[in-house]
Amino acid sequence: MILTVQRLLVSVMLLAMLTGCGPAPGATMPTIAPATAPVITPSTIPTAQPTAAPTAPPTRMPTATLIPAATPTAAPSPVPTTPASASPPARLIIDAIDLDRALVPVGLDANRVPVVLDHDVGWYRLGAMPGQGENIVLWAHVLRFRTAPHIPAPFARLKELRPGATVVLLDERGTPHRYVVTRQVWAAPDEVEYMLPQGREQVTMISCIGDKVIADGSVEMTHRLITIAEPELSISSVDG
Repeated sequence: MILTVQRLLVSVMLLAMLTGCGPAPGATMPTIAPATAPVITPSTIPTAQPTAAPTAPPTRMPTATLIPAATPTAAPSPVPTTPASASPPARLIIDAIDLDRALVPVGLDANRVPVVLDHDVGWYRLGAMPGQGENIVLWAHVLRFRTAPHIPAPFARLKELRPGATVVLLDERGTPHRYVVTRQVWAAPDEVEYMLPQGREQVTMISCIGDKVIADGSVEMTHRLITIAEPELSISSVDG
């Protein structure tokens, strides 16, 4: 019963946010259209060469059309205890796509809706920290905002990653934590298990991907791109 309630709460939250779906130039904020597609194929999401981007104050993304009437009354706590040695992630570095961005802790707003930043990568502070042995969840937009078309979306090139690419998280003490991309999957908006605890350390980066459909002046991104990276040492020991 507890697992079912937790899954329902996270499902409501995940449906409420438009993780990684920034509005394209000339379009308003996106809505979500559920679908399933198990394999990765090239998308039509515009790519952009990364440049330094200013930190913008967080804004609450519009409510998705698939949100149930019920509103969660409590936030999930996937990581029960924070070890004394754990330190929050402060920076994300992925050399394969020239990504080097500060991480901003994000949670829920007053309406219990996850906060997605306009131009920065968010670290879900209700998830895990590097070295804690659990799921470290990050999310960001893949499309530029029409109000700031000169600022590249942080995760615009995330779809270019391939298995074996190195992902580095620097924690607040400056300690590097190295991970290796192991897989990318396309997920429907209601496939919430990727945000839940996994029983092992990994980095889960959530963005949008899929067909872009202009409907009633809005951009609909049909899927979530889930990029998973596992600790480099554990991958090396398995290969050895």
